Amino acid sequence: MLDVKVDLTCTELDLFTQVVWRLRHAGGCEEEVRRQILLDVTELLKSDYGASYVYDDRKDISTRCVSLNIDQVKLGEYQAHHHVADCITRKMRAQRQAARVDDVIDRRALEASEHYNEFLKPCGMHYGINVFFFQDGRDIGDLRIWRGADQPPFGVRDVLLLKALTPYFEESLSPVQQTPSLLTRREQAVVEHVAAGCSDKEIARLMGIGFTTVRTHLKNAMHKTGASNRTDLAVRGRPQ
Repeated sequence: MLDVKVDLTCTELDLFTQVVWRLRHAGGCEEEVRRQILLDVTELLKSDYGASYVYDDRKDISTRCVSLNIDQVKLGEYQAHHHVADCITRKMRAQRQAARVDDVIDRRALEASEHYNEFLKPCGMHYGINVFFFQDGRDIGDLRIWRGADQPPFGVRDVLLLKALTPYFEESLSPVQQTPSLLTRREQAVVEHVAAGCSDKEIARLMGIGFTTVRTHLKNAMHKTGASNRTDLAVRGRPQ
């Protein structure tokens, strides 16, 4: 599994194997897959806090958060306004591979930033390691793992572990792994009209159903496929 030499204890090897097994046998919705991955990897990296989002590069914002041990009020504040001062996410995403925050952002600059003092520090997050996952250039999820100030910084071995696991992450989170077959016939029909560029009103007219019914089918289809917007739904919801 590991293409690079990383010394692991028996416990760490068991955890690593467990993570791979879970990823290869992942089922359920995309959000639940990310939630389980977050739990496993936070434990594997001996970390205190974690969050996983799907980054929307068109809106330049992190969406669909799942988290571990991070204050929910602070997460709400981040989503509402702290994300504007986020000096980390764009730079870490640009790495296109697992990386430690300290390898990308100067520590003194980080600790002087509004993002650190208004969000990270109050939540106890001091040392970070991030990895963003892509398929065909599209964001399909990420992991933002943090340790407290009383913990040692992340090491090279932590980066190597995430890099070794990345192919399994991307396979598990890939839209191809989603199950459009779970869509009802009506939901599938709505998705096909969306892919054709129809508006909700046009879909309602073409299918002979109410506007609110169209919106309900859209909402259900997006939930089942893990799509974040209409364009994403057109890709994820197409028959395989």
